[in-house]
Amino acid sequence: MIATVTLNPAMDYTVSLTQPLQKDTVNRTATEQLTPGGKGINVSVILHRLGADTTVHGLLAGMTGQMIAHAVSDLHIPAQWLVLPEGSNRINMKLTDADGTTEINGSGIALQETVLQTLIAQLQAYGKDDIIVLAGSIPKGARTSLYGDIMEQLRHTGAQFAVDAEGNALREALSRQPLIIKPNLSELCDLFAVTSIASDADLLHYAKQLQSMGARNVLISLGGDGAFLLTEHGQHYRMAAPQGKPRSTVGAGDSMLAGWLAGYAKGCSAEECLRMGIACGSATAFSPWLAEKETIRFYYARKQI
Repeated sequence: MIATVTLNPAMDYTVSLTQPLQKDTVNRTATEQLTPGGKGINVSVILHRLGADTTVHGLLAGMTGQMIAHAVSDLHIPAQWLVLPEGSNRINMKLTDADGTTEINGSGIALQETVLQTLIAQLQAYGKDDIIVLAGSIPKGARTSLYGDIMEQLRHTGAQFAVDAEGNALREALSRQPLIIKPNLSELCDLFAVTSIASDADLLHYAKQLQSMGARNVLISLGGDGAFLLTEHGQHYRMAAPQGKPRSTVGAGDSMLAGWLAGYAKGCSAEECLRMGIACGSATAFSPWLAEKETIRFYYARKQI
């Protein structure tokens, strides 16, 4: 089982405009889409479409929370929600025009300690054959060590962890030896306070630093340039992405992580895991939302060197 945890889920309202965004006037949409959002949910959607066993865990509140629950149920993905008595989950806007995609994300709900302990009690059911994905932003008011604290409290279960977070939330989870982390290039630069990372040698250098800090496998997403992987056995790979016309980058990184996890769960080689990750990320980038299985298969078949 690959369980995903989304502590700050959302409904994503994605629109494209008929022309470039104009300030101080009325803009008309060409397309509109309302989908469940949050990194963990995105990972579970792709895993489910690949046929992997997955369960969504997360916090729901208010009318938006009901919408999220219904949307995930409509996708036939198992979920164990914790429903909060107050507040409301956020609505995020993704706006695409000729200049690219602009995201406006809400702040979301607050996390209470009693709710956190109930969530941890749920996650106690997983063991050494399972992976728990901790992904996305930390709820407001929570300490930045939250993901690391969850991992520490579940260490005795033997479950493995994948962490997709940024800044201190990621840094403070590293000492708990996550199975894999997946920073993108911008997040990697922020972690090490550098302005750019250009060469494969630099990618390897910083990936090794992350391993020395505790990560077992380091997957660095490079957008349209593919990805870089450093494995726990010291192998490293740089693989290009297939060419295509991006429709939206929202969820592409989450899809990449899901592809890697699906390959890992099947016992695939490191190279095959990376190839599946890139296929999933690219397929989502070239799709109106998260990629369907047939689209992923198409890009996986286009082997990149």
